[in-house]
Amino acid sequence: MQNCPLFSYMGGGMDGAGFDVPIDDASLVDALARNGSRTFAFDFRGHGRSSRVADGFSVTVETSIADTFAMLDYVQERTGAAQAVLVGVSYGTIVAAAVAERLPERIAGLVLLGLIHQTTGVSLDDALAEAAKAPAGYAFTTEEEWPELFIPSASPAVTAWHQAHFGTAYAYPVGPYFEVQKLPHATALARFTRRVLVITGDLDPFATDADVAAFLSDVGTPAEKTAHLRQQNVGHMPYVEAGLAEVQQTITTFVDAATLERA
Repeated sequence: MQNCPLFSYMGGGMDGAGFDVPIDDASLVDALARNGSRTFAFDFRGHGRSSRVADGFSVTVETSIADTFAMLDYVQERTGAAQAVLVGVSYGTIVAAAVAERLPERIAGLVLLGLIHQTTGVSLDDALAEAAKAPAGYAFTTEEEWPELFIPSASPAVTAWHQAHFGTAYAYPVGPYFEVQKLPHATALARFTRRVLVITGDLDPFATDADVAAFLSDVGTPAEKTAHLRQQNVGHMPYVEAGLAEVQQTITTFVDAATLERA
């Protein structure tokens, strides 16, 4: 049986290329392909290869949910699969959870990296005040911010790739960051009962153990079908950091189990 198609999306300010970093065995897409999965990594509107919107503030959880619904239909047209595993990181975890509770019959499992559910571990007030000044709602992440904030344990080559791809040459819509002020966006998680995998790092300033526990309590999935991999000396993006091999293996094992259980 072919593994479930994986439908992957990044956090705000990034695009699907982040799942396919072409160095140091950091491509999650390649790891999943070797395991027999078809992976579709798409970009939310205003990000990466997607059409730019005139106002970056207009990119919201609701527009991202609409984008996801459209992509689920596209994946089904391409593969014939009525269900897919959603893989999200950061802002993508907010959207993935909301999609899963609205269309539980279409989702075979959830993989959430750097989970954000009800709260964040640090205040974003100062960052949002600065983002509010962004012309036309588009901002930049400086190269110096990447290692400290997001990937503190990534290899130098992986860090350099991210800085080059998502640094000062990459303008992103700031709307998703203001959506964090409206947490939680998923409020009926009991509707989703399929497998859930959460992966976080102890150096992540945004994902917390308490928030993960709240999410796993809110979701309708039985406890024996939920898992939380908490890595040491890892930050907000564990799939490209020091423990990436463990992350890849954990996700592929999860997809195998979700494939066997899909309707």
